[in-house]
Amino acid sequence: MDLWFMIKERSGFLSIFLIIILLSVFLLVATWKNRTNIPKSLTAIITLISTVFIVVSLIAMIFIISFGYNS
Repeated sequence: MDLWFMIKERSGFLSIFLIIILLSVFLLVATWKNRTNIPKSLTAIITLISTVFIVVSLIAMIFIISFGYNS
């Protein structure tokens, strides 16, 4: 029950990172579907950047839930 209360309390911050994750996943899927039309180097760069954004956003979400401010 405490975890649910913390998530509800910090939903504004969590939604920002959730939107970033969703956009990164969308970009990753779109890149992989059209990878025959895109140069391999650009596909690799987009994949790397999207993966980094996803990982950083997940870490930030965990940090916000664990160590967020208590108002």
